[in-house]
Amino acid sequence: MVSDEPSRTGQGPCCANLHKWGLAQSPSCDCGQRQTMNHIVDTCPLTKYEGELNLLHEADDDAVIWLESTATAALTKMK
Repeated sequence: MVSDEPSRTGQGPCCANLHKWGLAQSPSCDCGQRQTMNHIVDTCPLTKYEGELNLLHEADDDAVIWLESTATAALTKMK
């Protein structure tokens, strides 16, 4: 099961939080803006979920696919 808790609380592994926790060199997203959980879901031109945050919280099939692909891309980049 995929949890959407990080997007609800803002405490997921985004660059801003990783930087704050000493785990990333920069709080910036690949698009150049500060990468917060809200930025990833709502405003980033690279990762924005087009189904709006409410649908992501309902975790319909499109939301789950978006979440899995975004998380996989982020984890691959961290390796």
